[in-house]
Amino acid sequence: MRILFLSNYYPPFEVGGYEQLCRDVAVRLQDRGHEIAVLTSDRGKEQYGALAEPGVFRLLRIQPNNEMHLSIAMQFFLTRNRAEKYNRCVFLMLLKQVNPDIIFIWNLQGLPQELSLDAEASELPVAYWLAGYSPAEPDLFWRFWDQQPQLRIGLAGFKRVIAKIAFAQMRHEGKPVRPEMSNVSVVSNYMRSYGIEQGTLAGHPEIIYNGIEVNDFYRPVPPVDSPPPVRILIAGRVTPDKGIHVAVEALGMVSLARPQRDFRLIIAGDGSPNYIRQLKNLISFWHVEDLIEFSGWMPREEIPSLMHSCQILLHSAIHPEAFARVILEGMAAGLAVVGTLTGGTGELLIERENGLTCAAENSHEMAEKIEILLDDPAFRFQLACNGQKRVIGEFSLDRMVDRLENFLKRAVAEHGDA
Repeated sequence: MRILFLSNYYPPFEVGGYEQLCRDVAVRLQDRGHEIAVLTSDRGKEQYGALAEPGVFRLLRIQPNNEMHLSIAMQFFLTRNRAEKYNRCVFLMLLKQVNPDIIFIWNLQGLPQELSLDAEASELPVAYWLAGYSPAEPDLFWRFWDQQPQLRIGLAGFKRVIAKIAFAQMRHEGKPVRPEMSNVSVVSNYMRSYGIEQGTLAGHPEIIYNGIEVNDFYRPVPPVDSPPPVRILIAGRVTPDKGIHVAVEALGMVSLARPQRDFRLIIAGDGSPNYIRQLKNLISFWHVEDLIEFSGWMPREEIPSLMHSCQILLHSAIHPEAFARVILEGMAAGLAVVGTLTGGTGELLIERENGLTCAAENSHEMAEKIEILLDDPAFRFQLACNGQKRVIGEFSLDRMVDRLENFLKRAVAEHGDA
């Protein structure tokens, strides 16, 4: 098959696991003999220079663009329409050039939702894999105008007036769009249930869980007699929705209960300077400067080695993630996991079977679960072994690509029959 991927971002520029997985799947499908083309945004061109990667077209423009000097409101009125027309024109031109057998829409967040309508109007089969954002949901501009103003009274009233004009303009343009989306798979049962509840998914689409490169992350679970300190890891974006501040509070509480201070927390990732400053202030408040370190952003290929130096993975997300890939990676690397039950995490992490769970934003409960693993190395070892066994058996990247490949072939075949 000739497959055209459509994604807002593509490595080496990436926001998180969504873009990394797009590349992993594209490369695996190409290794299986399929012809792959990727249409993505130009984000990262300046940072990484000219990227000569065959079949990857970095041409689209993200909107709203937080790298512009214009506010989102100004972008809506001054640059949005031009960017949307440009993106749709680029897509239709590349469609003729690539002449794919199927269009595979990965993630349209920040791109015109109308691209999904253009794809479905192309008389080609179109398939979607949804892992957090659906083209049938309101776009980022719509969400911006729909937000309750957090401004002074006079400015808040002004925004409400302008928002009415913006909504009238978007409705005149036919937004929010409603693509047909006849071939849809989703990353978790949570994602499917959420889409059905919100009215953005019809029927019961197939669930195709995330997969990881098990061989890259695997190592035997650390023995119970590993010398202290126990190393605890948080890996991913350092943003408020990831609940890093909750984890810092929990570790502060653990430090008060453990005068031997026999643990360390490593925060691997990057985020806004303001949030990192808040975290460091919180660390000072709890007097745990010697127990918590920031390693900053790390290339993906270095993450397995980092995980292999740790014993516990902490997943403190507040927002409902569709399915946290980092938990799969941590389990494969032999780490015991403490995680919040948000989104699809409960489909993977089972209390006292392959990990420990706690409620989101509950630092007291998180501290209790961390202490259990620090106090009982044998139990920690058993949880890590159970988690690793499940990931190896059910969540390999090859297994995921098998199912996606069959999903795409079926979409092409059913389109031909129709």
